[in-house]
Amino acid sequence: MNCAEVYNLFFQTGEVTEIRAYGCRGKNVGWSGWTTNIVYGYFDNAEAFGKAAMALERAKAPGIYFTLNPVIPDLLARAANRLKAADAKSSSTSDTDIACIRWLPIDLDPRRPSGISSTDDELAAAVRIRERIRKWLEGEMGWPAKDRIRAHSGNGTHLLYPMGDLSNTPATTQLIKDYLAAISAKFENEWVDIDLKVYNPSRIWKLYGTTARKGDHTEARPHRKSYVE
Repeated sequence: MNCAEVYNLFFQTGEVTEIRAYGCRGKNVGWSGWTTNIVYGYFDNAEAFGKAAMALERAKAPGIYFTLNPVIPDLLARAANRLKAADAKSSSTSDTDIACIRWLPIDLDPRRPSGISSTDDELAAAVRIRERIRKWLEGEMGWPAKDRIRAHSGNGTHLLYPMGDLSNTPATTQLIKDYLAAISAKFENEWVDIDLKVYNPSRIWKLYGTTARKGDHTEARPHRKSYVE
């Protein structure tokens, strides 16, 4: 699946999402302006979304993300289907800018020292826990497998369930928090962390098809490309 197809998987035609990348430096043909860290843009077009993601990939941005839930259309005017360097006056997507809540996001990351990639064994441990969670949700809890997404973030693994387009309210946010807390209480262990912080509406998520670059690439702890299974 290429990055343009990622847009089509998560969004309907014309919906707006933010791409945000960290660890960028200087000038680049992929974005306008000079940056010491963050590059961002807003997209309502799958082709432009895919081209922007690949520009960041070619620039070897360490972390490339998108807003998992669609944002209000007005934000397209901040940087319409293009990337630009963030500055002190730049605004990123806030929780109140989210048009609706679409996903229950489950993010499993191997526990390891910060700033480095996971080993193959650590990643495999995260996949095993993810599959236990999937079987429990779809078996005992009755969550439908239809439109469920299994994916790899590069260093960890993801499981996403569609929730319909729920209103962006404190009650919806609390519902997701409660789901994540229940999953964590049942499945988290000493090797794998289940992220409890991904409940917020404006959560940014690994842009599949781009590479996770934490620390140096080594044989034991390689940089890996993220992907949807």
